[in-house]
Amino acid sequence: MLIDPADPQIENKLLAQERIYDQLRRTGVEARATILRFVDTGIRIGENASMMQFGLMVFPAGQPSFQAETQTSIADTSRPKFVTDATIYVRFAPGDLTRVAIDHAAVNGPKTNSVICPSCGAAQTLFEGQSACSYCGSPLTVN
Repeated sequence: MLIDPADPQIENKLLAQERIYDQLRRTGVEARATILRFVDTGIRIGENASMMQFGLMVFPAGQPSFQAETQTSIADTSRPKFVTDATIYVRFAPGDLTRVAIDHAAVNGPKTNSVICPSCGAAQTLFEGQSACSYCGSPLTVN
């Protein structure tokens, strides 16, 4: 079942939650995390992103690991970076481990070459087996 993000109640709830996540991204403690599970909520954000829910195992430096739940919008072109067992980085509130925001994806895999996509101009590092732009999906060639 798709949820209508234009519904004022849903839109207000998403905006309020995003304000909390923005605050965490500015002031929270950074930590590495592993994605345990993820679910597409069916909520589209604009034409190019979806709201995703994540179950994470968070590994703060010098502290015990903990599990957390969070959600964020993920651009369609970035979805391959946010899969089960992928490493990402989060920010969390040290006094409330239930407050966790996804900060950014980590780069995984052996590096092979850096390229600029001829279609969208995005600079990126290609990894073994990668043949398409991480941002727009256009085919890439290694020079």
